[in-house]
Amino acid sequence: MKKIQYLNGLRGVAAFEVVFHHFILAFYPALFSGPGIATHLAAGEEVAASGSFLNLLWDGNFAVCIFFVLSGFVLSHKFFLRKEREIITASAVKRYFRLALPVAFSVLLAYILMKLSLFYNDPVATLSGSGWLSGFWNFQPNFLDSLKQAFIGSFFFSVFDYNAILWTIACEFLGSFLVFGFLAIFGKAPKRFWAYAFLILVFFQTYYLAFILGMLLSDVIAHRQMILRNSKTKKVWLSVLMAAGLFLGSFPIGRDPQGTAYAFMDMPWMTSAATFYHIVGAFFLMIVLLDSKKMQRFFSYKYFLFLGEISFAMYLLHFIILGSFSSFVFLKLQPEMAYSYAVALSFLISLPVILLVSYAAYELVDKKAVRFSHFLYEKLFVHKQ
Repeated sequence: MKKIQYLNGLRGVAAFEVVFHHFILAFYPALFSGPGIATHLAAGEEVAASGSFLNLLWDGNFAVCIFFVLSGFVLSHKFFLRKEREIITASAVKRYFRLALPVAFSVLLAYILMKLSLFYNDPVATLSGSGWLSGFWNFQPNFLDSLKQAFIGSFFFSVFDYNAILWTIACEFLGSFLVFGFLAIFGKAPKRFWAYAFLILVFFQTYYLAFILGMLLSDVIAHRQMILRNSKTKKVWLSVLMAAGLFLGSFPIGRDPQGTAYAFMDMPWMTSAATFYHIVGAFFLMIVLLDSKKMQRFFSYKYFLFLGEISFAMYLLHFIILGSFSSFVFLKLQPEMAYSYAVALSFLISLPVILLVSYAAYELVDKKAVRFSHFLYEKLFVHKQ
């Protein structure tokens, strides 16, 4: 089944936002964490922006929630169109190997850079005041340990010392199997929407809610083609959902929302209000995208599609490049120019490197992981005629 191109474009934009998010965390931590953190702009504009709608521009958690909603949708879409149980088996068998090989490549790259002492995040963190950036790659690398983390720890035990980006991999992997399990048990049940409601209640304060909502959207789309009926008010509803999705997606996660426009949304009884709002915001945006031809054309723009193709590789590798190459460039530039100029130039120099390395990894690793997972499934489960 061919990819739905505009969904790939959305994935690419979300991946790029994660890249930008980590540059912000590294060099302008107050834009994320708000008061009490080192600022670098003359009037401390970072603190005000951290609790504003502008937060949407660098909110990596919102982008991750978009990834998870997309996963729930894409992993279930083919099944809801065909209702063939073999689709679930094939997807489940392929999933680990499709993810594990690119993950292992990223971990081994970090291991090599650590052995060569090519990470410069600590001195950058001292200059930027980013306590977050100083906490990585500060241990003795071990080859066997890196392999364990790549193939086991990051997937089953949320261990991600070599590449902090991998905190999402366990959730992505287990969320995938939540989708496969639901499809196997309830996928053909006429009253499966009660099962959706139950799972939403069970998982509503976790990232797994995103997979359930994405799967629900896939189910609706497969049977109705459109979510909202064509009517005079459809454009109004799409506009409302778009505005609501963006507002929820801009809810600050790195700082206390008290004293901001989001204070009224802070619910003490919720373990992570920001995660819940970001998931619902991503869900609303997906509804708009699936029902809006204009949005579909926008995310089908060729540069967004390119980012979508390399999005997994870019997601896995950009932080390693930030901690090594980008940090090295900044340390060379910073004594020669103002802080903000050094940051901007470091980002501009790093961006083509991130794109080129990601494209190479997409061609040499990511594609081969897809082919290898398909080969294994064919060998193990498809009977020769």
